[in-house]
Amino acid sequence: MATPAKTDKPKDDKEKDEKPKAPPKPKAPSKPQLEKWVSSINALLSDPEGRKAFRVFLKESEVEDGELTRYIDFFEEVEGYKAEFKRLEEAAKDIFETYLEVGADKEVGTGGKSVDIGDKLEDEGLEGVQLFDEPQKKVKQKLADGQYINFCSHLKEKYKL
Repeated sequence: MATPAKTDKPKDDKEKDEKPKAPPKPKAPSKPQLEKWVSSINALLSDPEGRKAFRVFLKESEVEDGELTRYIDFFEEVEGYKAEFKRLEEAAKDIFETYLEVGADKEVGTGGKSVDIGDKLEDEGLEGVQLFDEPQKKVKQKLADGQYINFCSHLKEKYKL
């Protein structure tokens, strides 16, 4: 059996030596964004561009040992979890309202009782959206007590706020 002919063109030496490009630095924030970011840690963390800028600052700071960027990773994972949980909760409500809330079908889902889906979800232990509230609060405090103040000073100096 013959092997297929190679169709790849040989790369010239210049292409072989090229290094992968570094990801672009975040664009300069607007003045309203900056003012929002320095107003509170919550405002900073609620803005994806703010989190990116803070992460870059932490990575570039000499005191960063990776722990604080892991806090930002944790915060982002929890926010994603909460968004997904809310989406699933809405889907559960839709299923309940469509198939179990009316007529004879009510007996299947609620034993014939009139039950609010929110109560049903809570009774079943599905209030998981709050599962990480306390750890997330501690992470925010750790970031606020640490490099957030330095980050705000850096922004004010760099952008003349």
